[in-house]
Amino acid sequence: MPTMEDLRQHRQLPFVRRGMRVEVNGRPGRIAGVNSSGNLNVIFDGEAHSVNCHPLWQMTYFDKAGNVVASYGD
Repeated sequence: MPTMEDLRQHRQLPFVRRGMRVEVNGRPGRIAGVNSSGNLNVIFDGEAHSVNCHPLWQMTYFDKAGNVVASYGD
């Protein structure tokens, strides 16, 4: 099973962290972890379960202050 460090290196996303706020195709959520596809598991706001999300498809990453760190697929 890939680790978060594997994803950071393979996808060249050194800033990605578990718990980080993201928006996927306009839907807000949090990174819950990494899956066997080498993608991110994201729990969208108001949902109980995570969803497999490609880390470079329509993805915006936010820092703790809510500032955009990176945005892909715009």
